[in-house]
Amino acid sequence: MLDLMQHIAVRCAPARAVLMGLALVGALAAGISLVAFEAAKGDLILFPALVLLLWAVLGVVFIDLFARIPMAPAAGGGWRRWVQGLLRRLYWLLAAGFLILGLVAVDVSLSIAREWLNDRAPIGQAK
Repeated sequence: MLDLMQHIAVRCAPARAVLMGLALVGALAAGISLVAFEAAKGDLILFPALVLLLWAVLGVVFIDLFARIPMAPAAGGGWRRWVQGLLRRLYWLLAAGFLILGLVAVDVSLSIAREWLNDRAPIGQAK
């Protein structure tokens, strides 16, 4: 699984600059919507900007974290083999944490999208 995550992160590495730009756009849009607009009008920009910011930052963190995973320890090697094995176990823990973080991000995104769609619904149709 770690090798697959590394492969995906390396393949997505060229998109890192684009993701950082999207994160900047999301942060600027969220900040502007909080400062420049009234509450109801600002929410129409704020909610999509927060989702964009969340996923762009999550993508950058994924690329930065999993692009360089230590190789599996070779036979022999003494203490270096032990350190490599320990680092690899740490990456397993990080991968599990990142998977949980991704599931939380999906839940948060769905909640934000639901609220955004409810705000855009006509008054008679809002729940």
